Amino acid sequence: MKPNSKAKKIEALLDRGGNLAVESFHYLALFIIGCMVIWSAGHTVIDILTVKKFASIDDILLLFIYLELGAMVGIYFKTNHMPVRFLIYIAITALTRLLISDIQHTHKA
Repeated sequence: MKPNSKAKKIEALLDRGGNLAVESFHYLALFIIGCMVIWSAGHTVIDILTVKKFASIDDILLLFIYLELGAMVGIYFKTNHMPVRFLIYIAITALTRLLISDIQHTHKA
């Protein structure tokens, strides 16, 4: 066996191991992010139902953000691609929430 072919086999083995480690990390991180989104959305719903007794527009828009984050994580699990449009939806919803919240709290007639 030539030394060059042995080095190429070792390099290929390390490359496969590295790819497996990166892919495993991606799935583990996405699973944790998905769990955190579900936990945060559940906490928000419970807070709305028990403490506030009604949902403000801020709460509804926050739930939309959680929905888009959850959809983005789910689509990545299914297709292994991150659709940029979901990031745009989240950004638009977050800016809308910020503007509405700012106007509600600082607007004077």
